[in-house]
Amino acid sequence: MFKLEVPEIQQGIIEIKEIAREVGGRTKLAVYSHDESIDPVGSCVGLRGSRVQAVVQELGGERIDIVPWHAEPEVFARRSLAPARVSKVMSDPARRVITAIVNEDQLSLAIGRNGQNVRLASQLIGWQVDLYGSREWIELGAELGLFERETGEDEYESSDFALEELKLPEETLATLQGSGYTTFLQIIDFSKEDFVKIEGMSEAESEKLMELIEELTVLDEVAPSEPKESGQPDEESDKVEG
Repeated sequence: MFKLEVPEIQQGIIEIKEIAREVGGRTKLAVYSHDESIDPVGSCVGLRGSRVQAVVQELGGERIDIVPWHAEPEVFARRSLAPARVSKVMSDPARRVITAIVNEDQLSLAIGRNGQNVRLASQLIGWQVDLYGSREWIELGAELGLFERETGEDEYESSDFALEELKLPEETLATLQGSGYTTFLQIIDFSKEDFVKIEGMSEAESEKLMELIEELTVLDEVAPSEPKESGQPDEESDKVEG
């Protein structure tokens, strides 16, 4: 149907690389342009969505997500999980597994209704997708002992830890504590705007804090725990396998 609506596909300028579909529900389409001057997604969407809407109507209102194809699995996975914004993507080529970490406010979008978004993304790229919320990822990091304790204890008693352990500038630490923020999990989901709103917090300090949170929640060198075996779901976990 897209071939009928998009002349660039008929002409061979734009190629449909991959399709993942759940009939009657949602389709993800990965497209590629052989002409760098032509946007493959924009061409398929059309002016004010005219082209894609024509196809949607033909399919009885089925939702269609169009993403730009990429040969690199990590880049392709990030795009395939749209409309969610992905904070970090890591790949295990030997196992063909993608690990994706998203902020908590993006988790429901990344999962999709009944897991549909992450499931279709997995089908689209042809790799298993293990999805983590940032909170679960940082808790996992704490369980694995990613953060050193000055007390010399081998493990954390809990997944949270005091802000003093981050070795923040004294002024920044005092400002946070003065506003009632004393542990890392209290600020893990903050945006830059949230930090700026704190009395006495400068924009530069806010940017540094955002960089620190990003660094601690998306560590490249730490592998996530093994996915749970099928038949043993954990409804409390933020992780979803596609």
